Amino acid sequence: MDMERDQATTEERSRRWRPLRVLMVLVLVLVALSAAGAATVAVAALDVREELEEGRRSLDRGSRALLGGRVTDATHSFREALQSFDAATGESTAGLSRVGRYLPVLGRTLDVAAALADAGSHSARAGLAMSAAIEGLPGGLNALAPTDGALPLEALASLAEPLEQARSETALAVDGIRASPTALLPGPVVDARRQALERVGEVERALDSWRALALGVPGFAGANEPRRYLFFAENPAELRGTGGIWGAYAILRIEEGRLSFSSFRPVQTLRNLPTDAVPAPNPDYRRNYERWGAPGYWLSINMTPDFPSAARAALGTWEAIGGDTLDGVLTADPFTLQRLLDVTGAVHLLQPRIRITNENVVPLLSNRAFARFPDPRIRKSLLGQVSLAVFDRFLSLEGRVMPRLRAIGRSVSEGHLKIYTGDATMQGALVRAGLDNGLRAPGGDLLSVVVNSGSGGKVDFFAQRSVRHTVTLLPASNSTAVTVTSIENGAPTSGQPRYVIGPHMGEAGDNIPLISVFCGPRCGLVNADRDGNRVSLFTGSELGYRYYQDYFTIPSEGTGVLAVRTETPKSWSGDALGGSYSLSILGQTTIRPTHGTVRILAPPGMHFTTVSEGFHSRRDVATWEGVLQSELTLEVSFEAPSLPVRVWRGLRDLF
Repeated sequence: MDMERDQATTEERSRRWRPLRVLMVLVLVLVALSAAGAATVAVAALDVREELEEGRRSLDRGSRALLGGRVTDATHSFREALQSFDAATGESTAGLSRVGRYLPVLGRTLDVAAALADAGSHSARAGLAMSAAIEGLPGGLNALAPTDGALPLEALASLAEPLEQARSETALAVDGIRASPTALLPGPVVDARRQALERVGEVERALDSWRALALGVPGFAGANEPRRYLFFAENPAELRGTGGIWGAYAILRIEEGRLSFSSFRPVQTLRNLPTDAVPAPNPDYRRNYERWGAPGYWLSINMTPDFPSAARAALGTWEAIGGDTLDGVLTADPFTLQRLLDVTGAVHLLQPRIRITNENVVPLLSNRAFARFPDPRIRKSLLGQVSLAVFDRFLSLEGRVMPRLRAIGRSVSEGHLKIYTGDATMQGALVRAGLDNGLRAPGGDLLSVVVNSGSGGKVDFFAQRSVRHTVTLLPASNSTAVTVTSIENGAPTSGQPRYVIGPHMGEAGDNIPLISVFCGPRCGLVNADRDGNRVSLFTGSELGYRYYQDYFTIPSEGTGVLAVRTETPKSWSGDALGGSYSLSILGQTTIRPTHGTVRILAPPGMHFTTVSEGFHSRRDVATWEGVLQSELTLEVSFEAPSLPVRVWRGLRDLF
């Protein structure tokens, strides 16, 4: 009986486990078939990769050639890229690759490869549209350069349609990549997909901006009727929110692309008004800067870091003192002239007799002219003469198309040449391109350290500034940040004119900064230290962004250090499995470039998977170092490191 019971129990167990054994055998068979299939399909996948790489190289060659002005070479490279990407599309969708479609990981990899190949084809067609449009201009690329002192308005306007065609192609490329699989992919494939999406997305946004500018520039430059602008010369040797103090002004007239300036005069010759006699550009502006005399006091109008607000305040004050209605405001600092002189070479003035070069223009206009020409009338006249001579030489120069376009592009993109116009089309294009120099973050968190000089002199010429910003990402999408601003004051106490080093307030050589540390809309102050001692800061907001402000004196040869600690809820997007964080940094023009260091610490238990170009990443710490220009956006992505968590996330996304 016992033997019969044991035999029955064994048979029962056998019946119970039989389905599991069948399943295990089936799984083993499938694994074996998958391995065999993967080995067979690997040959096809290798061919796809080679075609994609060759297409990418050809696309890069075409882009470099087009930006370098070699339009024929660009067309040839874009055609080669199109052939390679079309071949990759064929390899990823036909032959052995069809077998791979039914394999879990390899199939999704081939889907991504097909999407990248299709995106590459669209990108190559976008490049061909642009090179064909430029080749079709009368005179080719030369048609885009100023001729006989006039901007090429018709040529620029004619590029709007091909730019839209190119943008449409890149938009299709972006849509295709986004529609491709994101889960259960090998690491290198994830990186390739991300890089392609970022790069093509950037190109789409750039083409959209260029199209908007192509439509906006003609009206801005007087294609239909003359335009008149208030033009200010900025001097960063005395800092203001938008960059430097507005020291001299002129009226710029543009008609059918031709520029002409009135004589330059000191801003101090303009009549000041009570603050309530001028409409403020927005309520925040009046609340923040009325105590400094703005908007009626000309030397304080651009204390705001938001250039459109400063421009509207200037136009309102101009009309309030009896000036004619103008079409906008332009400003240029000595770095703009330096960029133009890089192309034109030296210019010579006869009275006073002086040679202006790309090497001496910045120190001359921001410092040396004060000692060399103590009479302010001569000094202000010099600023105007240099500006007129350089712009005239630049616009009348023949040839050198790409260097001239790059010089203007760098001046505008780096915030040295600023533009505000009442023309809605042009101003909208500037905003879309991120060239309006407004106080805004395209998305995510914000950092901006803004200094307004309170010394009354030009001591910022001798200042060296650095900013260290450390962000610690916390659970539940929260974060804390520490912003440390250091200003080394190298101003002498003698040997310079009083106009430069004072004393105006305090002692000769004192640097008296009004420092405002801007952060995101939700950030809150934890505490602050100045030179190691706890201090209270003034708290304010502008255009939706909070700032924390301090005002103190740094003596000659001294260093001032302000550390501001903040906390921000919901500053990054994601969950316990991973997420992403974006930081927009708005810089300020300084005579000596501001050195920046940004450190981002991943949330506890996570490591970085992707970081913006320029970052050095060490698992859970990403570090960026460089010069802080007008605008910089840094992005990072991170995830939980354990394999089970990543597999779970992949299965979750799949189903």
